[in-house]
Amino acid sequence: MLQFPNKSLNKTVPVPGGVIPASASEQNYASISTTEDFSFNPEKLTEIKFKGTILNVSVNLTPANSNFNFEVQVKLANFKNNGVALDRRISLGTTAIPLADYVATLNDNKFPLEIAVIVKPHNNPITVLPSNVTVSLSFSAIDFQYVKGFFGDQAAINIPAESIDVSLFGSTLNNATVSFAQPKLSFNVSNDYGIPTKVTFNPLEARKKNGLKLPLVITPSSPVSINVPASLGQSAITDVTVNNTKQLIDFAPDQFYYKVSARINEGLTTGINFCADTSKIRVSMKAEIPLYGKASNIVLADTVSIDLSDVKDSNIESGAIKANINNQLPLDAFIQLYLTDDKLVIFDSLFTTAQTAIVKASSVNATGELAAPGLTTNLEIPVPKEKLNKLFDAKNLIIKARLNTTRNANGTQPDVKFKSNYIMKVNFGLRATFKLEADL
Repeated sequence: MLQFPNKSLNKTVPVPGGVIPASASEQNYASISTTEDFSFNPEKLTEIKFKGTILNVSVNLTPANSNFNFEVQVKLANFKNNGVALDRRISLGTTAIPLADYVATLNDNKFPLEIAVIVKPHNNPITVLPSNVTVSLSFSAIDFQYVKGFFGDQAAINIPAESIDVSLFGSTLNNATVSFAQPKLSFNVSNDYGIPTKVTFNPLEARKKNGLKLPLVITPSSPVSINVPASLGQSAITDVTVNNTKQLIDFAPDQFYYKVSARINEGLTTGINFCADTSKIRVSMKAEIPLYGKASNIVLADTVSIDLSDVKDSNIESGAIKANINNQLPLDAFIQLYLTDDKLVIFDSLFTTAQTAIVKASSVNATGELAAPGLTTNLEIPVPKEKLNKLFDAKNLIIKARLNTTRNANGTQPDVKFKSNYIMKVNFGLRATFKLEADL
């Protein structure tokens, strides 16, 4: 979010002409003290902890004087590492000073700088012509571990689009009609930046793989003012409620897609902002979908292997499947058994269409809860001999069920509830007719 350009400073220390007497100790011959300015705009920084920044310091003497043996002392009193100020001696040429872990205390980007020309010990007098020591300071690759100050009213920053996959039911509901009652959908924005920020979602929508889209209606509406943490290292949460949750869940999206732009310090001229290189804005979504609603044409299928070759030549003439079912679930089921070969190619089904209505749904009261179980009593489904013969040839059975929630007497589907204590008791049996031959 914050990027700072390289900054170069060129300072000149006038060196007076004259004869410097021989000396066994060094001496401060000339110096300047200035206040420098990073001139960041619109940021006005009060503190920055550097990360990988390099300070390159170049020293030149004009005109050159090989007899003038000196060093330049560069002191940045407000740049400290473990409480120790930056204070370096530099000879002619260029020296690179890593600023990693230095903390600079600034006054709206400004900081004090002291430069001194230190004459080294010498045995003979030195004649110095009036000259200049030029000191160039170049702050390059300015980055930070953290930064504080006022970051200015900055134009909106576009953040790359993101998506959240929400294919909750896989392909189970692809051709189903499902409506959930009282679903809740919300998301929260977790913010590490200590900066007043407004986030605009454009777009914020649910999407299906077939290209259909549905916008999310949210409170607070976009742009959303994001809560700010109290101090560096903390996070603040902003809760956002989705108002059209039921419509969205019934839409059965495959993903939520959003693109965000963020504007900081809108309309402000002062303030205390902060952020770290690890600061992030994270968006997470929470969905509460109670098992309460209605559905039709939910299709479930499973495949099981069978091997009835041992009884293929038996004397079974015909058979029937018998069932007694006590069902507390508000779901009916139309069940079909498909016969396949070893390559799962279907070559027949076991039941006629009229025979597939095997499981009856329970009835519910006005609140969608169990009123009476659905009863299937003494159901008998004839299976003729030709079907049995094909069953003996089958290598696999595909069991396919089409489910629908309870219907009222008028054919409408009320919202129904599914509870963990609802059970289904199923008793299946096979009645077979055998051909017996006896010698009398």
